[in-house]
Amino acid sequence: MTKKRYLMINIIQKACKNGYRDVLRDLITIPEVQFIEKLDGIFDLAVQVECPVGIGYAAADDLLAKGWVEHLQVLQAEPAEPSEIIRPTVLELTKRA
Repeated sequence: MTKKRYLMINIIQKACKNGYRDVLRDLITIPEVQFIEKLDGIFDLAVQVECPVGIGYAAADDLLAKGWVEHLQVLQAEPAEPSEIIRPTVLELTKRA
């Protein structure tokens, strides 16, 4: 089972001399990174990572070790595989009422 984590990153402005090219090149070398989006606002980047449950926040730790990360925040974690929750149908719910 794997978990998706959404990491919100602030980048040190000195690292943005050529836009975000070096940062993006660095991010795509991390195997857990699934998605990268440049943001306007409080954070500079949103990065989606997918890791096995037992590894925990290893990708976040790897990113914090980078020289260009000023601040990193994990927003949420969710199952990456569908759960086996059985939901009642509308017909079943109306029969119960």
